[in-house]
Amino acid sequence: MTRLPRRTIKTLTLTFLFAAGCGGGGSTSTGSGPPGVDGSKEVTATTAADKMSVCDWYANLVGGYGAPSSCPLAVLQAPPSQADCTSQFPSCAVTVSDFAACVVAMIDAQNQCTQAAIDAAEASTACATVLPANCFGM
Repeated sequence: MTRLPRRTIKTLTLTFLFAAGCGGGGSTSTGSGPPGVDGSKEVTATTAADKMSVCDWYANLVGGYGAPSSCPLAVLQAPPSQADCTSQFPSCAVTVSDFAACVVAMIDAQNQCTQAAIDAAEASTACATVLPANCFGM
C-alpha cells in the first residue's frame, strides 16, 4: 500500500484529528468514541454540537488543541482550536463510529511512530471505508 502524504487534517480532519508521541506504545483509550454523538450517524449528518464533541474528543486523543506531533511520520495532526476543527470538519459518507475507529487506529500507529505501524493502520479494516471516502482530505 502506498503511504499517504503527511497532511493536516481538515480538522477532523478532525484535525480530528492528534499529537502523538514516538515510542509511546500502548493503545489509545477512547471508550465508545465521541461522547454524546450517535455512532451510526454519518459524518456528513453531524450537527454543530456533534462536531464540537468530536473535535474535543479528537483533541484529547492528540494532546490538546494546538499540540505539536512529536512523530515525524504523523499523518494526523492536532487542530489549532475547536473553531478551526469545526469549520474544517470533514464531509464524508461514513459513520461516526467508523471514522472514530480509523482515527484511533491511526493515532495508535503514530504513538508507535514506525512506518510499519502507519502502513498497517492505513491498510486496517478500521480504515477500509474511511480513507477511500476522503475523510482526512488526502
